[in-house]
Amino acid sequence: MDSARYPETAPFHPAQQYPEYRGGTLDAENLVYDAVRGLLHALGLDAARFSTPEWNPLGELVRPGDKVVLKPNLIWHAHRYDHAQWQQVITHGSIVRAVADYVLIALQGCGELWIVDGPQLDADWNEILRRTGIGQVTAWLAAQSAVPVRLLDLRDEHEDVRGEVLYGTTKLPGDPAGSVEVNLGSRSRFAEHDGAGRYYGATYDQRETNYHHSEGRHEYRISRTVATADVLINLPKMKTHKKTGVTLCLKNLVGINTGRNWLPHHTDGDPASGGDQFPVASVKNSSERKGVRLFEQLTMRHPAIFAPVYRLAKTIARPIFGHTRATIRSGNWHGNDTCWRMVHDINRCLNYSDGESFPTATPKRFFAIADGVIGGEGDGPAAPDAKPSGLLVAGFNPVAVDCVATRLMGFDPMRVPTLREAFAASELPLANFSYRDLQVRSNDPRWQKPLAEIQQADCTGYRTHFAWQGAIEWRGDTAVSTGC
Repeated sequence: MDSARYPETAPFHPAQQYPEYRGGTLDAENLVYDAVRGLLHALGLDAARFSTPEWNPLGELVRPGDKVVLKPNLIWHAHRYDHAQWQQVITHGSIVRAVADYVLIALQGCGELWIVDGPQLDADWNEILRRTGIGQVTAWLAAQSAVPVRLLDLRDEHEDVRGEVLYGTTKLPGDPAGSVEVNLGSRSRFAEHDGAGRYYGATYDQRETNYHHSEGRHEYRISRTVATADVLINLPKMKTHKKTGVTLCLKNLVGINTGRNWLPHHTDGDPASGGDQFPVASVKNSSERKGVRLFEQLTMRHPAIFAPVYRLAKTIARPIFGHTRATIRSGNWHGNDTCWRMVHDINRCLNYSDGESFPTATPKRFFAIADGVIGGEGDGPAAPDAKPSGLLVAGFNPVAVDCVATRLMGFDPMRVPTLREAFAASELPLANFSYRDLQVRSNDPRWQKPLAEIQQADCTGYRTHFAWQGAIEWRGDTAVSTGC
């Protein structure tokens, strides 16, 4: 893009009356719509009819009658430590609007369009919709289209979190279609991992997490609305991540899970004991682990009594054990050998499911646009610093999109476990190509070449999370170190 800024006025109409545009209303400040349109054109989609009223760039992906799901990254309603900021944290509604317009063209008045996510359990859904403009986008599209356009919060509960302590939960409607349970068994990346009994999930109840990852079980519960979609269009935010290095297409699918605590995020302990919660064994780390687990158990059983006590204990202990923004804990470092496995598992659960059977013979139809207009660097995913990049990255495979976006951020995709391991042979492959097969099409001539040939000086120079420094930066030796 020529500018790293978003339009301010929802529902984010385009700046020009494009031949294929059927909405009528315009917004001269919207540069994002033109950038999304340019991406579709650069991919050569329906090239013969470009600049005509019949241009249908998503026509080969989306067919009339399809159920299409758009999945933005709506992790939280603000930056965790500065609630005035949000644009570097969540996908902007102007991306959603532009993509939705082209989906509706492809559906030709027959099918359904869903915009869905399951944010973190303590996020404010209404504030997310207000800030991103996605609520207004959905309402406008629904009023204009013959196709049903629906917005859905996939969470079935909301957490009351104060001072990083869980005080209680309230029920939410969740997915009206229910959930789909998938047991990957021996196909899971945890089948080769010795962490049973020590996995930690999304909340205090470790027994739940470990029940679903024991005795040969590796189970996940995902949204039925998403699982039964004919087409998934992934709209991640371009950010760094404390547990996986980067968060893009692959990591964005965490939000389709309706069993959030079934997802292992780290393994208790340190590498010497087969864990990745902390990088080293120490009395301090051991004391913290035992103290935290004790307070979590007590708070689960008697929240009214122990939640305030736990919150006070955290405040008192912080000068001793350190703030999370400057201290490695909870698997928030480059040695996390758990989270990337979970990410791979949920991608396989979705890509090879139709909501009724698993595995399907072919993966689900897929497209993605990563929102890096204003990306996030440093303390991602929920507290990154803004990185105005003016970037959008699109493609038809999540691994390919993530590799390109990661490289343009200035990192080496083959040093990021989530991406490096995605090229491993599998009964349910995530990538049926090699890293060296990736070709980039771009309006910037510096990037119009094989991905492996892009120069570091031409990348955007994102800063890693502090506990990933030195682990994923480009060293120029990918071809030697990976053998790809």
